[in-house]
Amino acid sequence: MDKNTLLAVVLSGAIMVGWYALFPPAEPPPVEVFNTVEQSLTEQNGLSLRTDSADSGYTDSTLSSAAPLSSIAEVDSSLPSKEVSIETDNYQLVLDTRGGIAKSLQLKHFKHTKPRLTLSTWFPFLTSFIGPDYREEVTEDNRVQMFGNHLAGVPAFSQEFKNDAKTSALFRNAVFATSADEIVLTEGGGKVTLTLTSPILNGLQLIKFFEVTPDSYIINYRVQLINRSNETQTLEVLYFFGEQRLSDSSGGMQQVAHEGPVFYFDESLQTETTDNIEGELPVTQMKWLGVEDQYFISAAVPMTPVRNGLFRAGAYLSDPQANVQGERLLSPYFGVALPSTNLQPNLLVESEFSLYYGPKEDEELLKFGHNLVVSHDMTLEVLAGPLLDLLRLIYGYVGNYGVAIIILTIIVRLLLFPLTFKGMKSMKRMQQLSPRMKKLQAKYKNNKEKLNKEMMALYRKNRVNPLGGCLPMLLQIPVFFALYSSLSSAVELRHAPFMFWISDLSQPDGLGITPLLMGASMYFQQKLTPQTAMMDPTQAKVMQMLPFIFTIFTFTFPSGLTLYWVTSNVLSIAQQQIINRIKTPEMQD
Repeated sequence: MDKNTLLAVVLSGAIMVGWYALFPPAEPPPVEVFNTVEQSLTEQNGLSLRTDSADSGYTDSTLSSAAPLSSIAEVDSSLPSKEVSIETDNYQLVLDTRGGIAKSLQLKHFKHTKPRLTLSTWFPFLTSFIGPDYREEVTEDNRVQMFGNHLAGVPAFSQEFKNDAKTSALFRNAVFATSADEIVLTEGGGKVTLTLTSPILNGLQLIKFFEVTPDSYIINYRVQLINRSNETQTLEVLYFFGEQRLSDSSGGMQQVAHEGPVFYFDESLQTETTDNIEGELPVTQMKWLGVEDQYFISAAVPMTPVRNGLFRAGAYLSDPQANVQGERLLSPYFGVALPSTNLQPNLLVESEFSLYYGPKEDEELLKFGHNLVVSHDMTLEVLAGPLLDLLRLIYGYVGNYGVAIIILTIIVRLLLFPLTFKGMKSMKRMQQLSPRMKKLQAKYKNNKEKLNKEMMALYRKNRVNPLGGCLPMLLQIPVFFALYSSLSSAVELRHAPFMFWISDLSQPDGLGITPLLMGASMYFQQKLTPQTAMMDPTQAKVMQMLPFIFTIFTFTFPSGLTLYWVTSNVLSIAQQQIINRIKTPEMQD
């Protein structure tokens, strides 16, 4: 190295030393250091631990960041609370700053009940059979209430500190600070976040974030639990998201879909009944969990790894559904349990959840994702799904679901017509063979083997399939059950009117007119159907009773399904009339 290069290096070093001596850099903020073992356990438990510093982006919005902990007073539970409203095009969520809990969540496009004309209006003893007329409104403005804080349990967006009743009570009575008193989202707007921040209680603080969008039923819910004390605190926290909504009816049609706890585990839908909840019903490794009924679902998806969910059951505070024995009925609610953690000073545990409170509309369920669409569970879904899609398509043109059901019935009967026609012809041929079959039965009454051989020979000679007449009926059975399932679970048909006295296709015909029409058409159809010698007198009597039996059943069926049945019977009668007028070749002995 030459002298000039050496001199330059020495002068550069001298300048740098002098600069740092005159202008020293600011000291870096203290950094929390985790114990390696504890950090490993925390990561396994799925907890998000962060330092509460300026770099984290979260600050204390209730107290000055410079205020020492010793100057913070205990919360005054007598402070007045207030309601905070979040309103979108789809729902209105009302929160209470006392406890930072939900008071109600109403769906704006769905009514709780709909008035209808029914015999129970004049004959109250029929209410348990055909349902009420719904003259009384259950909620203030009769909207569907996804949760209304009506249980003697834990409200939505509340929390519980396990084995620490004192801290749980403090946060339940604390008044949270709010970032806004009201949020109204209009169509086309972006995401908006509401923040609720608690005072510091027992060295802990809760911050709740509600992120909402105007065009869905999704709420992104994030909770931060911060240790503001100078000591490590051992915590096991439970978060709750809501309860079963109030049932639409107190009589009439029986629920055909599951109602109660539901969760998604191992790529399949799992359901439980409220009766199975004894104290607490834990579930593990679920992808989502919630409570559902025939048309609506409340569900939560943990976005931070949470292994344990839970269901509990609480009694109704006002007991609106107490049964005749006076027993208090229970309703389920759901939440998650965070694993126990040792939360160090100035650190937080953050939990994030994606929540859905809304109808079982496939379009909305698919928006939410996470396979929530499987909650729209239908019998024979491979057939029920396409039938429901076709019904929606027809409705898009005619604008009336009753008319759409009639058109759908005609389409189904046209698709089955070739087989139906063949089956009806076979039944007519069987009727023509009846005299010959009776002779064979009398001739070989003591030799069943010979009788069977002669009868099969007679069938082959006349090209008759003895089972041909059963095929159309067998084909219609799965179609009927699939349509029953789709009509009973389609929220689009809920409160959908047809005409005249039928104001709700999802409810039974309150006047019983369509069930009577169904019974009459079934009886007339039976009279037109050829009788065969294969049917013994006992079977014939049972068949004669079927119109009466099914008429009784259809009094509790959705009127949309009964409408399908009546239309199908009328079409069958027309087909049978055509078949009966067609001449067939003479039978051969």
